Amino acid sequence: MSVSQLSGLHNRPSSPGVVPKGVRTGSSQLRLVAPFPPSGLHSSIRRPYVDPNTAPRRVIVKAKNGEEEPDWDQEMSIFQKRISRPNQLATLRELEGKVNVGKVLYCKDNLAIISGLNADAPIGTKLTFVTGGTGVLLWHRSDDIAFALILGGASMITVGEGVECKIKGVLQVVDDAKGPITRKDYEEFRVPAGEALFGRVVSFLGLEIEAAAGASTSAPAPAASSPPAPFSRLPQGIDKMRALITQQVTMKGREQISESLLTGIKGLDVLTPLGRGASLLLIGPRGSGKTTAALDAMIAQRKSGVKSVYAAIGQTEEQLRELMRKLEASGAAQSTVVVAAAAGAPLGEQYAAICTACTIGERIRDEGGHSLVIFDTLKPLVDVWEVLLQGLAQLDMARVGLIKDAEGRDISMPDPQGEQELVEYEGMLVSGAVAQRRGFFSTLFLRAAKLHRRAGGGSMTLMPVVPGRPATGVSKRVDMSKYQTLSEEQKAKIKAVLEKKLAEELAKDVAEGEMRTEAVEEFISIADGQLVLEDRPSPTSSYIFNPKLSVTRIGTRAYYKALETLAPQIRLDLAQAEDARKFAVSASDPMLKKYDSYAQRIQAALLQQPGQPTPLEELIVIILAVQKGFTDSVAVEQVPSFLAGAVAAVRAAAPSALEEIASTKLVTAAAEKAITDTLRAYAKQPTQARS
Repeated sequence: MSVSQLSGLHNRPSSPGVVPKGVRTGSSQLRLVAPFPPSGLHSSIRRPYVDPNTAPRRVIVKAKNGEEEPDWDQEMSIFQKRISRPNQLATLRELEGKVNVGKVLYCKDNLAIISGLNADAPIGTKLTFVTGGTGVLLWHRSDDIAFALILGGASMITVGEGVECKIKGVLQVVDDAKGPITRKDYEEFRVPAGEALFGRVVSFLGLEIEAAAGASTSAPAPAASSPPAPFSRLPQGIDKMRALITQQVTMKGREQISESLLTGIKGLDVLTPLGRGASLLLIGPRGSGKTTAALDAMIAQRKSGVKSVYAAIGQTEEQLRELMRKLEASGAAQSTVVVAAAAGAPLGEQYAAICTACTIGERIRDEGGHSLVIFDTLKPLVDVWEVLLQGLAQLDMARVGLIKDAEGRDISMPDPQGEQELVEYEGMLVSGAVAQRRGFFSTLFLRAAKLHRRAGGGSMTLMPVVPGRPATGVSKRVDMSKYQTLSEEQKAKIKAVLEKKLAEELAKDVAEGEMRTEAVEEFISIADGQLVLEDRPSPTSSYIFNPKLSVTRIGTRAYYKALETLAPQIRLDLAQAEDARKFAVSASDPMLKKYDSYAQRIQAALLQQPGQPTPLEELIVIILAVQKGFTDSVAVEQVPSFLAGAVAAVRAAAPSALEEIASTKLVTAAAEKAITDTLRAYAKQPTQARS
């Protein structure tokens, strides 16, 4: 085969003195090394049609040294297969044509149930509706059914409307099991997460809510003839757009939680330390001070380098203005962004506000910083799931056999019986329905993470507010012992009536805006810990903590070194007092009196007025005063005032010791001695002199 023949085969013009690639020259003969262009080159050249009937069956090129000739039939076959492979552009067109067009089956409260979407689309994928609306893929309920948030044009979307996943392009990746594969790269629904958001109250799309802005962030008052606008015209923080719903950080990308995040809440920092990258629940009934405690935690971060993101769900404009005034007065406003969903906002927007708060915190984390994200409240997460399940139930009853895909086949709805079958989920045997619900809830909690140092070492800590009460350990069941003489049929009827009555009684115990105990317990099993608050006499009263139900699964790793040896003893002393009450022979038992008296003083020491975060150095003084016995002779009701005076005395007499603790987060022997000496001198003073 001559050079011109090879050149014609590749559709390249033959030029004098130019030897095409794949041909090696010798003294008098040529040898074909590769009869086809290199990989990737074929996509940029014209390919002539080669008729296999007219193509040469065998090409013979003799060499002087008598070496064996290649099998040109085989070489030509390989060449034809190579040039017939589709290029990436053709593959992209083919895959784009395969994007499934789904159908809206249910639409309510900015939530949708959709059939027929691409099963390989990850959660967080942007959805486009035929009428122009936009949304985000929330959860794959099954291969055929998906849940979605509608975040634009919800009023135009109707049942039966077409919807599809947005695709950015095609990725060619190497799968460990399948080898090189081509897959679709879906477009994410993205929201603003830039620095311009801080110091503002914004919607989930980054639009500033001017009516809720504080004094320093509010815009000039409009003219009297201009109608008030609830949002600013342009979104803030658009220089850094991030996905609204993201995949969780892998275990390889995480690092063990070993850094503390001080909240200024004495009961939390002592009983359930919060580690950077952990998720800790604030649980309590209405009026227990959960929102105020969350505000204290944000104020405590103003000089720590931790940025706060607060998702305010269902709060009025006046409540938001009051929140911003407190943040500005404490100097924490510029390190805090408030993402708000107003009272009466659609449920989908409320959940989107929670997700946007997470997204802003993740952006800070991924850039190597540290963020504290607070959800107030977490109830929309439960409400979203229940509304969508109710929608599924309606579809199952009203549209059996009527829901079909694009090819006319019946859409398979989740099997109610199959959902009650036990499946293994994270080492537990639970029903399929519970596994689905826990998986959905976990997508939010698992966004909290402490990144590995090779990924920057940043962290995002979650503190969801949970309105409700945890289980007390006392089971409420229907007692059927008095009906043993009845028949099985009569027993079944009576049991059904009594169970319905018990359920109604339990429902009455749940106040408006609170979660059921079952939901609270499920969140407890997912999170890294919880701080439980009890009812208090008035909104201005001190927080009342439940040390028995407040736990952390991180352990002492979440303590600062200054608290690592002091704080765990507090929990142990409270547990010993609880055991003494249980097993005491009589109320006059001296051991019971000893432990009970000490526990009462510990609990009095942990009392804290709302809006007054306690710094680390003052917390050390308080713990030392109790553990060293300086409060033993003080009446329980006088302990808080005694400790307030003790802290002031130490700050006046040993300021260097407190400054050392604040800067190093350690308690040296010299610092402890200086504090102890001052406390001893203060305790010896007459009561009148202390005041």
